[in-house]
Amino acid sequence: MHSTRRRGWTALVAAAVIAAVAMTFGTALAAPGPAQIGSWTAPFEEGGSTVPRCKPDPNGPAGQVVCKPTAVGAAALPDGTVWYSNGLEATENIRYTADFEAAPRARNSLSRILNLTGGTPVFGQADAANPAGVGTNPNIKPGNPGGTSHIFGLLGVPGRPGDGATGSAWGMLGLPPTNPSNPPDDIQKNDGDLFCSDQAQLADGSLLIAGGTDWYNEPAVMDRDKGAPADVGIAELEGLRLARIYHPDTHKYVQVGNMKYGRWYPALVTMPDGTVKVFGGVTKLIKDTQGSQVRRTETFHPNTGQWTEDYVGSASETSLPLFARLFLMPNGKILYSGVGQTWAPEGMAVDEALWAFQQFYNPRTMKWQRIGLAPLGAIGGAPEVMLAMDAPFTSATVMTVGGTLLPSPGTYFATPFTTLTTVTSDGKVTAKRGADLVNRRWYSSAVTLPTGEVLAFSGAEQDEVLMTGFELPVHQAELYDPVTKKWMAMASATRDRTYHNSAILLGDGRVLVGGHAPIPTGVGLVDAYGAHHDLIPGVTANNDRDPSFEVFSPPYLFRGARPVISYAPSAVEWGSSFGVTTDATSVDSVVLSRLPSAQHITDSDARTLRLAFTGSNGSLTVSAPPSGVIAPPGYYYLFVMKKTPSGPIPSVARIVHVGSFSSGTNAPQPFASQAGPPIGGSATAPTDSSYINQPPPLPLGAVSVGMIAAGVGIPARRRRLFPEDEG
Repeated sequence: MHSTRRRGWTALVAAAVIAAVAMTFGTALAAPGPAQIGSWTAPFEEGGSTVPRCKPDPNGPAGQVVCKPTAVGAAALPDGTVWYSNGLEATENIRYTADFEAAPRARNSLSRILNLTGGTPVFGQADAANPAGVGTNPNIKPGNPGGTSHIFGLLGVPGRPGDGATGSAWGMLGLPPTNPSNPPDDIQKNDGDLFCSDQAQLADGSLLIAGGTDWYNEPAVMDRDKGAPADVGIAELEGLRLARIYHPDTHKYVQVGNMKYGRWYPALVTMPDGTVKVFGGVTKLIKDTQGSQVRRTETFHPNTGQWTEDYVGSASETSLPLFARLFLMPNGKILYSGVGQTWAPEGMAVDEALWAFQQFYNPRTMKWQRIGLAPLGAIGGAPEVMLAMDAPFTSATVMTVGGTLLPSPGTYFATPFTTLTTVTSDGKVTAKRGADLVNRRWYSSAVTLPTGEVLAFSGAEQDEVLMTGFELPVHQAELYDPVTKKWMAMASATRDRTYHNSAILLGDGRVLVGGHAPIPTGVGLVDAYGAHHDLIPGVTANNDRDPSFEVFSPPYLFRGARPVISYAPSAVEWGSSFGVTTDATSVDSVVLSRLPSAQHITDSDARTLRLAFTGSNGSLTVSAPPSGVIAPPGYYYLFVMKKTPSGPIPSVARIVHVGSFSSGTNAPQPFASQAGPPIGGSATAPTDSSYINQPPPLPLGAVSVGMIAAGVGIPARRRRLFPEDEG
């Protein structure tokens, strides 16, 4: 049964029980309030409900639209604002089927800044001159419009060592390498899409964004941009070698050195010295002949803006799923615990059985080490979070939340399972099952709170990518208590947020939840990558991209007045002691939480540290993290937790730099000390009012590949409500 309906029946039964008890004992039992289940704001979005979600694209072909961005990825910046970027930009312009039209209709994804520090949502440009970032696929050769001039690149083989299983096997034979792709020099503005990149916060607070997508049909039989009546071809998504840095102080994107390997769905991990390593991703998605993802890592050096390849021999290579979940652990090694996008469009590999093995990557030796089988084998579509670490930080635990089992084609139904993998500073690994979730969850987002509790949001009960249109959205949030080691149901959000959702911790202790960029569904009772269309409205997920946000206030914000930090240093050095002044006379804990940077429900750098402290009467002496292994350099929230009989209450955070230097100036506090939830703002209706469904005529190639196989259904096209689009 659909989770929303199931919860509806549960609520009716609960109400009946409460009424019966009240009649028996003469006293009504109160329903759970915000102190038990938290509270949500109403949805809000850029421009509010009075601005249509989509409008005619002034820079695109006639009859096409541009829509408000949705938060596929989001990151908190040192000034307290939030950067976010879109995904599947312009899929609203698919008229018949994504199989032929997704690549030529796609556009470079837009990005935005959201400011909630003043209490009212304020939206702005991330970069007014380049809202979609900068750069284009460096593999494109000018004057190669058809993409057929290089037969090896067109075929994707043999490639180079490190590109995948094929390229590495070819290299072991000592045979000459070739480039594994041959992208066309086409006219579409989608050669440098931020979509399917990953981002990580550098030590100076800027965002490194690596990888992404170049969209094109290969071959392109017909192209609407060239005057053809329809788009006909076979879609391709090439992983980009591009890297960009977003500078929040100047609101500018700057292109830096290219990676050696093109990477679609890579994973970034910040290292103790401030460099950043990139793992995995795929060079070419749909017609990949490399057999697996990119097998070698590369390291970005912020001081030079360049990348170096990490390779000392065959042990430097491994096979990982797309967007592998990776964490720097207390032993100085990077843990792969068996989780990633084990099933995404064409995300399989010839050696995918190896994804069930947990592994360490040693950045000092640049070699991989197999640990053992994960408790449930390979898991796909699950978020992972690092639970709060306590001083002296000799162990850390990574929690996997839900997901589906097995690599491609995997299982279709999400699970309620959690797993816990603990690594000690001497390298001992313990992996086990944890408590089950309240809901089955695929592609949920998870956030560790300053209390050490974990919140899970959004997602679906079925794997949307494996079979589009049948996903059942999960609205109910839930909270994991590390003391009881159990999950508890929280209040429910109002919007569907299945594929491409996000959730990040804000400096006021609340959680910003956004996103929802589903794959176009089409119609028909099959896996149909068609045009945007709700399969069963009110039951299956809304198929329109949703640019709205909701903010969740956890239960700890309803326990009483919040403590106030009157002083904290703006920068603390590893291994040092520093002073903090607060009005809380009974302090539960002092917590550092790295500014979040979530992409495709993944944030490999997220960590929450409970620091050792002494002192009383509001004057504290706090011990900083010992090294970059425990706290990679960069900006962190600093919370003081007040002790109360109901549980700890967090202050509003100061934003503190942690690293190789210190500063005694007072750390900034972007949110007011007694900040309430954001007010004001509104959102368009859950089903996009910018256009409506209309049945299409049947032109050549209008039926999706999935439907051809099944012999049923024709995707619906959208007839725009803008008069300019009707020609």
